[in-house]
Amino acid sequence: MVKKRNFGDIEFGDEEINNSGEEDFENDEEIESFEDDEQSLKDEGEEEEEIEMEDGAEEEEGSKKVWRAGVDPLEADEFLDYDSTAYDMMHSMSVEWPCLSFAPIKDSLGAQRKKYPHTMYLVAGTQADEPKNNKIIVMKAKQLHKTKHDEDDSDEDDSEDENSDDEDEDKDADPELEINYINHNGAVNRIRSMDLQSNIVATWSDNRSVYIWNIQNNLNALDSGDIAPKQTLPIHTITNHSIEGYALDWSPKVAGRLATGDCNNNIYITNASGSTWKTDSQAFKGHEASVEDIQWSPSEEKVFASCSVDQTVRIWDTRQHKPALTVKAHSADVNVISWSRNVEYLLVSGCDDGSFRVWDLRQFKDNSPVSDFKYHTGPITSIEWNPYEESQVIVSSSDNQITIWDFSLEEDTEEFTDANDNPDDDFEYPPQLFFIHQGQRDIKEVHWHPQIPHVAISTSIDGFNIFKSSNSEE
Repeated sequence: MVKKRNFGDIEFGDEEINNSGEEDFENDEEIESFEDDEQSLKDEGEEEEEIEMEDGAEEEEGSKKVWRAGVDPLEADEFLDYDSTAYDMMHSMSVEWPCLSFAPIKDSLGAQRKKYPHTMYLVAGTQADEPKNNKIIVMKAKQLHKTKHDEDDSDEDDSEDENSDDEDEDKDADPELEINYINHNGAVNRIRSMDLQSNIVATWSDNRSVYIWNIQNNLNALDSGDIAPKQTLPIHTITNHSIEGYALDWSPKVAGRLATGDCNNNIYITNASGSTWKTDSQAFKGHEASVEDIQWSPSEEKVFASCSVDQTVRIWDTRQHKPALTVKAHSADVNVISWSRNVEYLLVSGCDDGSFRVWDLRQFKDNSPVSDFKYHTGPITSIEWNPYEESQVIVSSSDNQITIWDFSLEEDTEEFTDANDNPDDDFEYPPQLFFIHQGQRDIKEVHWHPQIPHVAISTSIDGFNIFKSSNSEE
C-alpha cells in the first residue's frame, strides 16, 4: 500500500520558471524572504488567538475572546489575530517551493544558546511543480531577534530584561535569510542530517532512490559570502529500494549508519566504509504495509524502531533481519515515531486518526501505552521529544495545529483552570497541553532546534515558522 504524504493542490501560477540549472546556482541571493511576525500571521490562527469584530465602531473591552481551534466557528464578520505576548520569538519565512521535509543543521556556534539574536542553519527539500525543478535548499537564518515587546512592562521589568542572559542586543534589526541550492532529481520526500557529521545529508526521492550528499561547500559559501558551487552531485546513491519511501534516520551512535524504509514494507541499512558506502543486500522484513518512519535507539547502536501503515511499531536488532518485538500500537496507520534521547525507554507514536501515544519500552505490549492523547482532529504528521525538557513533545497535525505537550503538568494547575474557564460548553483542554501554535496550512514537519533550547521550526505549504513560546522553561 503506497501512502502519499505530498502537499495537496498547489497553485503554481503562470509564471515561467528558469530551469537552466547553471543560472539557478550563480549566487546566494535572498529572493526567499522573512516576514514580520505580526504581518505574516494576520488572518491566521495562533496560540491564545483573539477574534476581533471587523466593525470598527465597537472597539471596546470585551470584543475579543480566545478562539479554540476545532471548537469555535469563525463567523463572516470575524477574523483571527494572534497574541504576540504568547511568543518570545516568532518569525516566518518563505521559499520558492513548499518543502515536505527539513532538518536543522548542528553548527559550531555553541550548545544551549539563549542570547538573542539567534543564527541557525537548515537544510530542506522541495516539492516543485515538475521533477526537474526540485532542489535541496541550504539556509542560514540570522538576526532572529526576540519579538515579544510588551508595552506594559514596568521599568523594573525592563531593567531585569537588560541584565538577562537572553538580552536582544538589536531587537529592531530585520531577520535575514541567506540560501543556496542543490539540484535534486525528483521531489524530496524526506531529508535528514547526520547527527555525528552534520554536513552529511540523506534525501528520500520520489524516484525511489536515496541520495547521500556532502553540503559542506554550500555551508561554507553561506558563511563566506562566496558563490555556492554551481552543481553538487550526491556522494552516494542507494538503489536497493523498488519503490519510493519516507522512513529515514541516521544513527546517533555510529557515524555513517543510515536506515531507510519504503512503501513496499522493506527496510535497508547502509554503512559508511572508509570513503565508500555499502548497503546490505538483505532487507529487514516484517511489516505488512508501508514503513512510515524509523528511529535509531539513542543508546544501543544495533537497535532501531519502525512504524507502519500496518498499525504496528516494531523493534529491530541489526544482527537479525526480523523484528525482535512487534506491538499493535494504534487502530489506524502509524505515521511517525520519536525515541527519547533523555529517557531512553520512552517512545512516542503518532497516528493517522489524530491520536498519539507514549510507550514504555520496558513494558512494551499491544495497546498498552503509558499515555494516550486524542486532541488533534487530523492525522499526526510529525512528533519529536524536546531535547531540553524530558517531559515534553511537540506534535504537528494536518488539522493545521502544532501542539506542545508537557506530561508533568497536573489538572489542578492555574493555567489549566483558566484555559477551560468557558461556561458555554463542556469542551476542556487536556491538562498536559502546554502550547498551541497555528497560522500555517498543511503542516508536514516540526523539529526542535538541537542547540537553541525550546526553539521550534515547522514547514508547511505556506513556508517555515521559527518560534519559541513565552511559557517555555529555561
